[in-house]
Amino acid sequence: MNKKSGIRAAIFFAVTLAMITAPSSIRAGEPVFPDNKAAGDAIQGALFAEVQHDGARQSEDDGQRLEPWKVAMISAVLPGYGQVYNGAIWKVPILYGLLGYFGYRAFDYNDSYKEFRDKYAQDPDGPDASYFQEERDRYQEKRNQQFLFLALAYLAGIVDAYVDAHLYDFDTISEEGISSVYGPEEPYPSVSVSLRF
Repeated sequence: MNKKSGIRAAIFFAVTLAMITAPSSIRAGEPVFPDNKAAGDAIQGALFAEVQHDGARQSEDDGQRLEPWKVAMISAVLPGYGQVYNGAIWKVPILYGLLGYFGYRAFDYNDSYKEFRDKYAQDPDGPDASYFQEERDRYQEKRNQQFLFLALAYLAGIVDAYVDAHLYDFDTISEEGISSVYGPEEPYPSVSVSLRF
């Protein structure tokens, strides 16, 4: 960092600090919100999102949708079920691809581990014994690592199914879209986001 950029950074920091700590132009006796209640309600409506409870849709979905923990339990028995149930079918090939890859590598390393284990067991004092022992230990470590990755991919599929089932109704924000908020007396158009739970 050269001297000019250091000076510029110091000036920028000083100006920013002065702007943040500058006294406010609002005095203690002045009202912050307008006297008109409609204008105040419109400002408050624009600042805070409305939360609407849609009982009809929720009761309809409660009868048809499985509980998230049930989706997770079925996904534990049948990997990929939760992704299909939640409409994320594109995740199924990824999940099975990871499970297949890590499973194949784990069993391949296990075969190599057994081969070098048997060679070492046949002649533990032979000239190649140290090589067989090193290769046995190396393939054992790789095998264990692949089994760990396999277990993590399996658990990730279950967790993904649970989270997607739990957040199924969360996309109603996009269905609700943008609404206008109006005061009781005069319309003051503003933008807010409506959420349904």
